[in-house]
Amino acid sequence: MIRLFSKLCKHFKQISFENELAIFHGHMKAIGLEALVCPFCSAKKSLSKFSSYKRHLVTYENNNVQNNVITISRYICSSCKHTHAILPAVIIPYLSFSFKFTISIIYDYLLKKFKSVEALCEHYHIAISTFYRIFNKFKEHKKLWLGLLEDKLTSNKIFAHTLKNASFADVEQFVINFLNKTNISFFQETS
Repeated sequence: MIRLFSKLCKHFKQISFENELAIFHGHMKAIGLEALVCPFCSAKKSLSKFSSYKRHLVTYENNNVQNNVITISRYICSSCKHTHAILPAVIIPYLSFSFKFTISIIYDYLLKKFKSVEALCEHYHIAISTFYRIFNKFKEHKKLWLGLLEDKLTSNKIFAHTLKNASFADVEQFVINFLNKTNISFFQETS
C-alpha cells in the first residue's frame, strides 16, 4: 500500500475537508507517478498502473452518512514486481470509513451528542461493537502519538476536538507524521 499525500500530487488544489470524496478524486486525478517510490524495494520511477478494484468509502457530510463506491488504483513495480494500492489520506487502510467519519463518531460520543451509544450507532449506521473497536483504536493511537505522560494530560475530548476542527492540510500532516513515527496509519487495524 502506498499512502498518497497532496505534496506528491501535481498541481493539487486544496479542497475543503468537508468533502472527502472530492479530496479522494482530486488526489487520484493528480497522481504524479514520478514522485512515487515502491514501498517494498524503494525503487524510484518504477511504478506503472496495473489494475484497480472497487471498495466502499463511508463519509460524513452535512450530518449525513454517505456510502460511496470508489475505485482504488493498483500499481506494479517494474523492479520487484510487487503491487501496491494507492490510498490518499482520507482513507483509513483496511476500514470502509473515512478519517472524518471516524473522528466525527468519536467526537460526538465524547460530547455526549446522543443520549446513548445505541442512538449514536444508529445515527452513523454502525454496529455497537464497531464503535467500541474504533474508540479503543483511537485511545491506543492517541497514546502512541502523545506518549504515556502527555496522553494522561490530554483528554480524549481535546484531542478529538483538535483533529475534528483541523484543516485538511493539518490532518494530512498529522497522518504523515503518525505514519512516519509508527509505520501504521491512524485508526489502522494492525491485527
